[in-house]
Amino acid sequence: MAAKAGDNPDSLMALSTAFCLRNLRRTMCYLGDGNKLCLRSDVFLPSEICDKLVNTYMELVHSDSSFEPQDGFFQLFSDPRSTRLTRVQLREDLVWDRDLEAIGKQDLIELHLTYCNSLSARSLKTLASFRQTLVSLSLFGCSHIFYRKGGAPLAYNEDGEEEEEEEQQWPASRQALDTDFSFQGFNRLRLLNLGGLPEEVDPEALLKPLPALTSLDLSGVQLPRAAFLAQWKERLASLVLYNVDLSEELVNTVVELGHLRHLDISRERTSKFKMTRKILTAIVQGLVNLVSLDISGHIMLDNCTVPHLEEAMGRPSIEPCKSSIYPFQELKRPLQFLGLYNTTLCNVTHIPAYKVTGSKNEDQVLNAIEAYTEFRPELAHRAINQLFDIARIQHCSQLLRALQLVIAALKCHKYEKSVQVTGSAALFYLTNTEYRSDQSMRLRRQVIQVVLNGMEQYQEVTVKSSLSPE
Repeated sequence: MAAKAGDNPDSLMALSTAFCLRNLRRTMCYLGDGNKLCLRSDVFLPSEICDKLVNTYMELVHSDSSFEPQDGFFQLFSDPRSTRLTRVQLREDLVWDRDLEAIGKQDLIELHLTYCNSLSARSLKTLASFRQTLVSLSLFGCSHIFYRKGGAPLAYNEDGEEEEEEEQQWPASRQALDTDFSFQGFNRLRLLNLGGLPEEVDPEALLKPLPALTSLDLSGVQLPRAAFLAQWKERLASLVLYNVDLSEELVNTVVELGHLRHLDISRERTSKFKMTRKILTAIVQGLVNLVSLDISGHIMLDNCTVPHLEEAMGRPSIEPCKSSIYPFQELKRPLQFLGLYNTTLCNVTHIPAYKVTGSKNEDQVLNAIEAYTEFRPELAHRAINQLFDIARIQHCSQLLRALQLVIAALKCHKYEKSVQVTGSAALFYLTNTEYRSDQSMRLRRQVIQVVLNGMEQYQEVTVKSSLSPE
């Protein structure tokens, strides 16, 4: 009997990790003085296990409505003699300054903080403790981390520790920009994501001590003086400028970065800037090592495309010489990825790329959900809405992939109402009678779990009878 979609079992590592996290006091911990959670003295956990514990903990907190966060969880990893952390990914407002301080003695190689709006400038001091080991750092959407909490001094609890303020949005009168933090000494740092950096922070001054960067994400950051990007022209392999206002100076600077392999100059919505044939040609000619390009959301002038009557005959081709987009005819080889979402270019016949985002067909829509879910819920929401129409009106031919992508989006963005409502609607049609016989019980349980998780936040997320496991 053929296996149904999504029937692969969890790994033993995944099952063991989840069991330990749900039963901390029965496995690796005990309650110490003041009912504090403490690691047993005979326990030593290497980085492979510690990284998995922390990252799975964050996933369970955000994706499993039955999982309760543990007070003092991060304190379990405060001593590198018994626990080793190297790669940590933390999300959303449940992460506080004290949590980051708890792991401040670890030799982190990779630290990804995403939408951690409860972090203040106190956490910048903790970041400095990782400067000798950190290779990859993301502060994407951490809008408060460059501000001190102003007003009255922080209160102290009975143990002499600073208490966290529970409000996530501090009044403007109580915010003061931290001007002391510097990336000086972060000599190993190669990958940096500063997406959503506040306008008050000067990116040029902040990034000056980092001459060895190979990957930089400045999504949503305005760059009045773009020339400073040229300092990385001999090293930078990846540059993301999503929702950055383009200018002639910025484009001219970007095309000088000859080692770029990935360039993202996409937008959520169109702007006054128009993507001309001349600009695209300059990008292709100047960035000869490019394998990934995203120009989604830009207004494309008609002179970019080959007239329909002059297009190469035959089936759709990815060969650059047959490209329906003039500038891409100069590519030496097809791109691995090409972002054309919310542009007219996604509708042409011959596109020289193995993976394309757009809205022309199911494959392009699924590629868009996959590419934009983590950092661009506003685009993922639109693409999921288009998938909803495909499942409702047409037929979804990549059912397992569609379900897995929507489930991943709902897990990733529990607090994004648009994603939760649209995603649950898409799941309703992707699990109805037409598709049900191809789905495993395990997969459909995952669907029910993410919908229930969303219902905790929004009444609009409703469970339909077709989601029943019966």
